[in-house]
Amino acid sequence: MTKKIIQFTQARIRGLTPPKSGRDEYYDKEKVKLICRVSSTGYKTFAVLKWNNGKTQRVTIGPCEEITVDYARKQADKILTSINSGINPTEQKRKQALSKTKLVDVLDQYIESRELKPLTIKDYRYKLGLGFEDWLNLPINSITEKMVLARHKKISEKKKTTANTTMRVLRLTLNYAKAIKLIDNNPTSILSDARLWHKNNRKTRVITSNQLKTWYENVEKLSNEKAKTYLLMILYMGYRSSEALTLEWKNVNLKNNTITLPDTKNGTSHILPIPLPLLTHIKALKKITGKHQFVFTGELEDRPMSIPTKAIKAVTKNSGVEFSSHDCRRTFATIAEAVSLPMSMIKRLMNHVTTNDVTGGYIITEEETLRDAINKVAAYIQAKVTQKENIIQFKTK
Repeated sequence: MTKKIIQFTQARIRGLTPPKSGRDEYYDKEKVKLICRVSSTGYKTFAVLKWNNGKTQRVTIGPCEEITVDYARKQADKILTSINSGINPTEQKRKQALSKTKLVDVLDQYIESRELKPLTIKDYRYKLGLGFEDWLNLPINSITEKMVLARHKKISEKKKTTANTTMRVLRLTLNYAKAIKLIDNNPTSILSDARLWHKNNRKTRVITSNQLKTWYENVEKLSNEKAKTYLLMILYMGYRSSEALTLEWKNVNLKNNTITLPDTKNGTSHILPIPLPLLTHIKALKKITGKHQFVFTGELEDRPMSIPTKAIKAVTKNSGVEFSSHDCRRTFATIAEAVSLPMSMIKRLMNHVTTNDVTGGYIITEEETLRDAINKVAAYIQAKVTQKENIIQFKTK
């Protein structure tokens, strides 16, 4: 590649002959850092070439056939001023182009970059659309702190919990945009800086011991075997609703009477013995949905069912017991404490992280120990629903 210095004019630029191979660079005699690069294909480009911080920095201005020499010199001055001010014009142009990316596209990129469960992906898309449907096609860099504050206030007026959950999805989307350098700052940070996040009041509702009998009887009366088994499973095993609903038959071992939840919320697989009172219901359901992928098969056979809200409403109406799916999980934990299971065991049964505790990380709970523990919870439930005294036999050494 040869280097030549010439006085740039429109005529001279047009008359530059392409090299047989490679490219030639011509330097402007008037603006020495302005160059015209001529390739062997005949393509000619104006650019600025400057030595900066030990490296050659090249910033393209544009094709010579579309730009005048006068315009190229003016742009060269602007580019050189930016470089001397510590600004990288190439990075700035890249960021400006990328910043036109839409909010919904950034969420798509975030989802593609991570291994998320289908329910998590569905939840993220739903919440972003719920709170920011009119923002989805906005350029990512057009979302401001003022907009975030106004939208947070608007959603909060309807429901504070929704304001928190929708803003969290917006925050993770914009954090990703910042991480890949689409934006310099996340405008949702204003919510933390101004301490505007709403405090979540932890729910405490459970199915109390004196409600268990009538609740249980009405669950047993359900004609929908899937809904019945689902409700009993989350009560007897303390599963999260999503864990139960996405359970596949391949992870149900009716020889060892165990269920494995692969890749759960905390990133680990969770194996639990099936409590004896629940085993009959699972075997009965096996005859109905056993040929399908999911234990709780939905209307479409290749998908799981949704939370059986009709069944929950029916049980609530007939028993007088208000409850949700998560209340059943909370009830399981409450009963586990009532039968004097240690907190470390309750955490293992509920698949809560225990490795943050140094000692807990050394404890590996054996299957039979888990079986004894979960059947103590089941025995308590059975004692209540059969109106027997709550006498639980504990093994003595």
